[in-house]
Amino acid sequence: MIDTKTIKLIENSIEEIDEKREIPNELLSELINKNYFRLLLPKSLNGIEMDFIEYLEILFEIASKDASIAWCINQSNVLSTNAAFMEKKLAKKIFDDPKAIITNGPPVENDVKENQSDSLVSGKWSFSSGIKHSTWVLGIFSDKNKQNKNIMFPTSTVQLEDVWDVSGLRGTGSYSFSVKNKVVPNENIFYDRLNLYESGPLYKIPRDLKFGSGFSTIALSLANSSINYALDFAKSKKGVNAKKLSEEQVFLREIGIAKGLYKASKSFLDNTIEKTWEVVSDGVFLEDELLADLRLASTHAIRASEEIVKKMYNLLGSSSIFKFNKIQRYFQDMLAISQQVQGRMYHFETIGDYYINSKLKKII
Repeated sequence: MIDTKTIKLIENSIEEIDEKREIPNELLSELINKNYFRLLLPKSLNGIEMDFIEYLEILFEIASKDASIAWCINQSNVLSTNAAFMEKKLAKKIFDDPKAIITNGPPVENDVKENQSDSLVSGKWSFSSGIKHSTWVLGIFSDKNKQNKNIMFPTSTVQLEDVWDVSGLRGTGSYSFSVKNKVVPNENIFYDRLNLYESGPLYKIPRDLKFGSGFSTIALSLANSSINYALDFAKSKKGVNAKKLSEEQVFLREIGIAKGLYKASKSFLDNTIEKTWEVVSDGVFLEDELLADLRLASTHAIRASEEIVKKMYNLLGSSSIFKFNKIQRYFQDMLAISQQVQGRMYHFETIGDYYINSKLKKII
C-alpha cells in the first residue's frame, strides 16, 4: 500500500527523527509530494477524501516503521477534516497550498475579544504534534455563549515553546504555541463541528473518534510489531539452562496471551469501524450505540496494546533496555500513546455511564 521509496526513507530516518524530534526534510517532502497529509481532505479542495478503512490500513503500515511519523500524519489528516465545517473562503486560503499541514493542541489559557470584523486574541495551546513542519495551527476556545470555536493561525505568526523533552513519540515535536494581543480576521474563526458543508461520509464521523480510531490503530501496530520482534529475537536468544528463549514455557505462554489480546482488540476495533463506515456511507449520522462502541473499541485497543508491549519488553529481559533496540522504541512510544487523551481511562467511565443510563452525556 505504501511505496517502497517512502518505506525506505522512513526506515533510514529513524535515528534522525528521534534525535531532532521532527520529520527530516527529505522524508517530509516525500510525504507532502505523495499527498500523505491530504488523505482525508475533501475532494472539493483537491484532497483524496479516502475511504476511512483504507486510510487506517495505511496508518497501520506507517506506524510499523515509525510511530511518530504515523502520529503526525493522523494529526494533520484528522484536522484537515475541519475543512468540511469551514466557509469555502477560509478552506481555500489554507488548502490551496499543496504543502498545507495543520496541527493543534488543547488550550491552556486564552482570551478572545470578538469584534465585528476581527478579534483580539491572546492564548496558549499545548502538545501541538508536528508543529515545526506545519503551515497552520488551530486554537480552540469557548465564546461568550460557551460555544466552541476554532481560530486558524498561520504557523509563522505564533510563538513556539519547546517543551517536548520526552522519551516516546519524540519525532512528533509536540511543542506549545502562543499568541499575545494578536488581531485575527473573523474569517479565520469558525464554529467547531457545527456547520457541515460537505456531504462525504468521512465528515459524519465525529472528529475525536477519527482521532481515536487513528491513534488506536497506531497503538495496535506497535503491539503487533512488538510481538513479531520478540518472536524473531527469541529464535536466537539463549535463556536459562542454555535453552533458546523460544523454547521456554514462560515465553510461549506470554506470546499466546499477547496474541489473544492483540487479535481480540484488533477484531473489535476493525468490526466497529466497518459498521461505522457502512452507516455513514449510507448517508446516515451515527447513533449513540455505535458512537459508544467506537469510543470503547479505540480506548480498549490502546490499553490492550500497552499491556502487550509491556509484556514483550519484560519477556526480552535486559536486552530491552538498549537504545535503538526496536523493542525499546516500541515501549517508549507506546507509553507516550497511553498517556494521550484518546487512551485515558475516563473514556471507560463515559461508556459505563452510557450502559447504565442509555445516553451519552459527554462529548466523545
